[in-house]
Amino acid sequence: MDRLSGRRRLFDILFKGLPVGCFLVNERLEIIAFNKAAETLTGWKEEDVVGKPCSQVLRSSLCQQFCPIRESAHTKKSYIAREAVIRDRFGQEVPICFSSSTVFDEQGDFEAGIEVFRDRSGDERLQTLRNHIISIFAHDIKTPCSVTGALINRILAGKAGPVTEKQREYLEVILKENQQVELLINNLLELLHIERGAHPPSKTPVDMGEFIKEVVQEMMPKAEASQIRIVFDIDKRLNRPVMLDRVQIKRVIQNLIDNAIKYSRTGSLIKVKVQVQDNWLIIKVEDQGIGIPRDDLPHIFEYFYRARNSRQKAEGTGLGLASARAIVEASGGRIWAKSKEGMGTTFFIRLPIEENS
Repeated sequence: MDRLSGRRRLFDILFKGLPVGCFLVNERLEIIAFNKAAETLTGWKEEDVVGKPCSQVLRSSLCQQFCPIRESAHTKKSYIAREAVIRDRFGQEVPICFSSSTVFDEQGDFEAGIEVFRDRSGDERLQTLRNHIISIFAHDIKTPCSVTGALINRILAGKAGPVTEKQREYLEVILKENQQVELLINNLLELLHIERGAHPPSKTPVDMGEFIKEVVQEMMPKAEASQIRIVFDIDKRLNRPVMLDRVQIKRVIQNLIDNAIKYSRTGSLIKVKVQVQDNWLIIKVEDQGIGIPRDDLPHIFEYFYRARNSRQKAEGTGLGLASARAIVEASGGRIWAKSKEGMGTTFFIRLPIEENS
């Protein structure tokens, strides 16, 4: 077997054996290859679809308004983990998660487009079930917490007779813990509402310079109490208001600054920087704190997750970063972090720039 035949054989084995749907298209977006998993997901056989435009086969919710392969051919960028809905051979809607890219020859001409996709209906069912269970659990706890808090307040007010100093001390500790549980429940329910889209972003024109200045000034007293400085820098190209959900994005930035203060050393510096990259607004919050261990970094936006080196310092509900992610993603953006343990952490918020029309 010559080298070319060997490479072709290897391609066939990999392509046909992929556990996710995959197809290739030519420059006219006509299907030239269609693997077994794609056949299973769509109900179409490869011989039925080769030579047909992929839009006629998949009938995706994106085909009429946004073709990722055509866009990728223009921008030479890949599209990763996008969501869409296709229709199979029998007209049944199938929610999918897909990634697509394009391949160019040595002269830079379009050679092929490739897309991989999988059925995400199981993901949605699990997410719905999870949210339903959490919601029921939270609501069932919220009522007894409210009743307990009200009764403790009545006892402290002397409604059940005189209260000794020691009893008052114990009751105030119980009340504080009860309030912490109520805060956790309220934050959890709000997070579920954001993830479900029950609270869509309410965008208004925002002057980023004044906005960041306001956020930093409100956090300054807490920083000064720990002898920590906060500085900020705004890209000079941001000379026009941008459309943001002022209340929710402010909440996200304050949460990041609050974490930076909490996990920074006395006398250190926190930097808040706002930049423009292409058509994106990039907000960075950088600290010189304890950092996040490499193994913990991929999980910090999960519900209740705390990095190993932060657990002794941690206060609050453990939902701050999960809420931040939900808010940013609801605004069409993304949030992520880079960190080195012992050296500090930088959080990045990327939001689409929408100017006030």
